Amino acid sequence: MRIRTTIILLAAACAMGLAGPAAAKLKVAATLSDLAWIAAEVGGEDAEVSLLCPGPQDPHYLPAKPSLTRKLRKADLLVYNGLELEVGWLPVLLRTARNNRLKPGGRGELECSLAVQNILGIPTGRTDRSQGDIHPLGNPHYLLDPRNGAAVGTLIAERMAELDPAHADAYRARAASLRQEIDGRLALWRDMAGAATARPTIVYHQHWEYLLNWLGIEAIGAIEHRPGINPSPGHVSEVIALGRARADVFVVAATWDKLDIAEKASERMGAPLAVIPGAVGADPAADGYLAMFDVICGRLGQATASDAAAAEGTP
Repeated sequence: MRIRTTIILLAAACAMGLAGPAAAKLKVAATLSDLAWIAAEVGGEDAEVSLLCPGPQDPHYLPAKPSLTRKLRKADLLVYNGLELEVGWLPVLLRTARNNRLKPGGRGELECSLAVQNILGIPTGRTDRSQGDIHPLGNPHYLLDPRNGAAVGTLIAERMAELDPAHADAYRARAASLRQEIDGRLALWRDMAGAATARPTIVYHQHWEYLLNWLGIEAIGAIEHRPGINPSPGHVSEVIALGRARADVFVVAATWDKLDIAEKASERMGAPLAVIPGAVGADPAADGYLAMFDVICGRLGQATASDAAAAEGTP
């Protein structure tokens, strides 16, 4: 009787999808919050996504904690930004995790920059660490162009489909739906950015190249003389003079930048400052990839609109 009861219970569990390999979700580790959000959208109910670098954390500098190693050890798929953005911490975590599924070149390892057709900011000439946080392979912040986010979603779907063929159609369908939603919002986001798209900007850190390229905004200077290194007073004074010479300039900084420096510089220029999230979760309102662009474009538009109104004497 006990054997017969056990067989019946197992059969019932299989019928409900609660037993056997078919019930197992694809385990995905994502280095960045943007990638985690996209992977979760594409994976849906068929994937379980864990995040390594939370949104408020500058992704250039992440402590390699044991808890992150455990996430990598369990993963079937690692999706990472690439272009050496995670070079300071991801290799260390992977060596410690010893997960053969995530070996370089394996099916469980996916560099998402492969989805990007146009890498911006590739330096020319000699590069070394004395120049600051230089990325010799190009600017790695490509997810700040939402069109690249759609392309990454398609790339992730194809790799998920390879690893989990039983749900291949579902992964591809969700990626196509995400692309359609992003494409449908592009014009709205540009409208939200408003006057910012017709004005030059000075950035705090060279983080925004893809965003500015998409919106057609010209960056005429950076408060950081060398990326990742606190700017000298002399350089800040030069940038302030540059900003004062352009009455229509505005300043852009990320939520994790040295905002005291950005605020003082913008005040001395007489220019508005837009503090915007550089990643999903970097601001409470930017709790998803689409919401992040709502916040970014909305704040760009608000900063430049309020400045224009003040210049015209509008209450």
